[in-house]
Amino acid sequence: MYIIRATYIPKDNMHFDKKYYLTHHIPLAKQLLSGRVNYVKMYAEFDTRVMMDENEVRSPGVFVLLVGSRTDVENFNAFRRSDDVKPLRDDIKNYTNCEPEWTVAEVVM
Repeated sequence: MYIIRATYIPKDNMHFDKKYYLTHHIPLAKQLLSGRVNYVKMYAEFDTRVMMDENEVRSPGVFVLLVGSRTDVENFNAFRRSDDVKPLRDDIKNYTNCEPEWTVAEVVM
């Protein structure tokens, strides 16, 4: 399994509208990924903080996509490079002024 994350990088005067993200952006992602990328689970994490200093926010929001195979990762990357992702990119300004940083990692359970 693999986990794909978009970690929104904090900055001065940042904002992140969790309600909008959950009610509009995540459903849009599900709609646009349907039939393009097989995924096991999609969810969001909010207010990631440093354990030893909980006042230090590492990310106001993280998009998480759990996929079953390397092929699914490749399909997701193909989607991200296509014009089909444009509605998602255009929607970012509606919930945050932070930039997402994309990462992928193998998951071993």
